[in-house]
Amino acid sequence: MALFREFDADAQQTAYRTAARDRLAADGPLAAARDRWASFVRTSHGDVFAALEAEDPVDRAFVETCYVDFLLDCLLDAVEGETDVSIRNREPGTNTGATGVALGDLHDRVLPPEQGRERVTSAVDEGSLRRLSAARLRDLYTDVVSRDVRLALGEYYTPRGVADLAVEALPASVADASVLDPGCGSGVFLTAALDRQRAAWTGSADDLLDTAVASVVGIDLNPVAVKSATLAYCTALFDELEATDRDRFAVPVFLTDALGLTRSDEVEFRGRSLDLAFDALVGNPPWIPWERLSERLKDRWRDQYVEPLGLQPHEGVAARLGHSNDDVSVPFAWTCVHRYLRSGGAAAFVLKRDLMRGPAGAVLRRLQVGDRSLALADVQDLSALDPFPAVGANAAVYAFEADAEPSFPVPATVRTPDDDTADFGSGAAVRTSTASTATELVPLDPDDATTPWLRADAERAALGNCSHEIRHGLKDDANDVFGLSRDELDGLEHDLVYPYLKSRHVRKWGLTGHDLRLIPQEQAGEDNEAWLREEHPETYDYLAANREQLTDRSSSWLDRGPFYSVFGLGTYTWADYKVAWCRLGFKPHFTVVSTRADPDLGEKQVIPGDHYMFVATDDRRTAHFLCALLNAAPYQRTLRDLSSNGKASLSKSVVSELDLPEPADCPHSDRLADLSVAAHDRVAAGDGSPDDDPELSAIEIEIDRLVEEWLAGDGAVVSPEVPGE
Repeated sequence: MALFREFDADAQQTAYRTAARDRLAADGPLAAARDRWASFVRTSHGDVFAALEAEDPVDRAFVETCYVDFLLDCLLDAVEGETDVSIRNREPGTNTGATGVALGDLHDRVLPPEQGRERVTSAVDEGSLRRLSAARLRDLYTDVVSRDVRLALGEYYTPRGVADLAVEALPASVADASVLDPGCGSGVFLTAALDRQRAAWTGSADDLLDTAVASVVGIDLNPVAVKSATLAYCTALFDELEATDRDRFAVPVFLTDALGLTRSDEVEFRGRSLDLAFDALVGNPPWIPWERLSERLKDRWRDQYVEPLGLQPHEGVAARLGHSNDDVSVPFAWTCVHRYLRSGGAAAFVLKRDLMRGPAGAVLRRLQVGDRSLALADVQDLSALDPFPAVGANAAVYAFEADAEPSFPVPATVRTPDDDTADFGSGAAVRTSTASTATELVPLDPDDATTPWLRADAERAALGNCSHEIRHGLKDDANDVFGLSRDELDGLEHDLVYPYLKSRHVRKWGLTGHDLRLIPQEQAGEDNEAWLREEHPETYDYLAANREQLTDRSSSWLDRGPFYSVFGLGTYTWADYKVAWCRLGFKPHFTVVSTRADPDLGEKQVIPGDHYMFVATDDRRTAHFLCALLNAAPYQRTLRDLSSNGKASLSKSVVSELDLPEPADCPHSDRLADLSVAAHDRVAAGDGSPDDDPELSAIEIEIDRLVEEWLAGDGAVVSPEVPGE
């Protein structure tokens, strides 16, 4: 732990935790505090402890939380000692009366001061305090509190660079007036706002202290977060605190429920009730899933906010909290707009990038909070930078103008790393370590802003007219009859048995195997019973022996024709080439299928099964051109958008939204067809995973480049040589 010099941090942590567990076992004041803390967590977050893998999940989470609070207490002691300024409200709840779970008074009961507080405080020097940013406090927290506990509490601490981008997204005139972070966590957005204020300040240190506490305010429901943000606030103003003659200083970071669901406290500051109307809101709302909230808390949401603010994201049977993996981030942000944002104010929130599309983002895309409209002013797409690697959540900074009519297109900046990773140390570091692409966001339906928002330059470019008929695979509803084992081949003529694809058989650019299927017709509904009885008597006898099972099939699609009729069968089934994909789930792997060698059947036409969709053609190059498009990155991204970030299936209605032209309409069709053939050859020849094949990777990179440049309208491109040609 670099905050402390000449200090065995691991030994100190072990000593504190051991002593804390001993005190808990003794069932004294610490055990009573644990019970109050656990009740507080369950009330505000739901039964998160059930998600923790431990014999005593409450004790483990509580002891980890206590140790973080202990270290923060020691660091506040050090700040007071170095600046000679007493922090009047260092204990969370001082200004709100929310003191039920304060931990500060308990630390000296766990370890006597000479073994705990004094030892830690003496290991902190002025230089360490000056470098004590919110980011370092976040690291302290993540070093102590286990990942599963952090995730259970919905705590995704924000890198300073992301916080800077959010603060900079606020208009300068608004941001310098009054700013609230209603879920301030460790205080990273507060310190970003303070640093912006300090950079432009020309007055005295005392005046800056007064201006800061009147204009940069934080709220959080977690006592440890409030203490951490209080400490970060003080260290952000460390020079001013050292320079001032005052001996006391109060920090405007308050322990209360910003939404008023679990408690409603009057906030007093500097001897009077605080005005809780602000010119700007900023922050990273909690990403706690709805289903983790207690039923009591959900009921309070419904009673107080859902209907009056329009927070119900869905209609019909889906109209319930928690549908489509909704979390509380957008309802939290919208409720704070309702409670705290002045008319005409601005807000900037870090939210999931995927809220731009899919049912989970329906509330966001309405751009409406009760009777107040919001205009989306700007978006910074950080999904390629992975600012929250521990949780794998894509993020974006959304800036809004309150009480303004929404309009599109909306300016957006897409950031990608220059090298392997971006530097999140500051907003400037993010900008210098990333490449930026200026684009615009537009709704999928220009007349309906609630439809998915797409990048106008890339994702929407892959949308358009599908010039090819999309077909459904073979459906027979009698797997026990039509699905054959190799042992059953001996009793049948082989002419009507074909290689058959199930959902497990297709991967990108190739097949992993096939099953065997009896297909007794060439066309759905074909009445060929007399021919089958005469030309293939063994097959007919086999089907007749299973007549009862076949006639009991419930699908009306199978009523036409003889008792063994199948559906999804026509001239398209027997086309020379098919671009096939599994329609179930979200597995956007496309491949060209034609014939396939079988040890018993020989070389025969491959038949896609019921789980498949396909485009049929008798032209090999057309098939490979289409396959290259569908496997290219722009089309894959657009498919994810169309399928609600992979939550919907790759049905005909989804894929038919894509621009799938005739080869003559794309200047790179020949080259793309060649590359697709090369990719199929690489996968067919490979012994291991295609993901580990550098030659296949080079082919795919070239496909992506050609398709992107074509969609962007960049004209003809000279393609380099690709391995494997």
